[in-house]
Amino acid sequence: MKVLRGDPTGELELSGTRSELLSLGRELRSGHGEISLEMVSNPFPYSRSLSWMRFHLVSGKILISSSGDNETLDIQGGPEALALLADNIEGFASEADQGDHLHVDYFPEHDYLAEGSGSMVVVIDGGAVQ
Repeated sequence: MKVLRGDPTGELELSGTRSELLSLGRELRSGHGEISLEMVSNPFPYSRSLSWMRFHLVSGKILISSSGDNETLDIQGGPEALALLADNIEGFASEADQGDHLHVDYFPEHDYLAEGSGSMVVVIDGGAVQ
């Protein structure tokens, strides 16, 4: 699994095989964990490849973050919110066609994302970026 970050915008792209994304869904439901990410030597059009994904159980909606000087994607939220994100990722991994993508973006009254959460695009890894 890989996470790429565009430093000027903070945009994040999470990519993985169908089985990796399904596994991520299961791990998100546990509420805590750390995943070592595959590094990408040329992340263009993004700025860089992140090293770690960490998730933590806290109360409330999900906050997705990655600061410019941090090599980690942090996802924290309550059990219900993490389960909804897991459902979306697992459903996408199970049903999407190659080339499809899932936007995880905050909007007012979002079911599981907190205001101030970063945006993330989830894609099924086709193996093209190295």
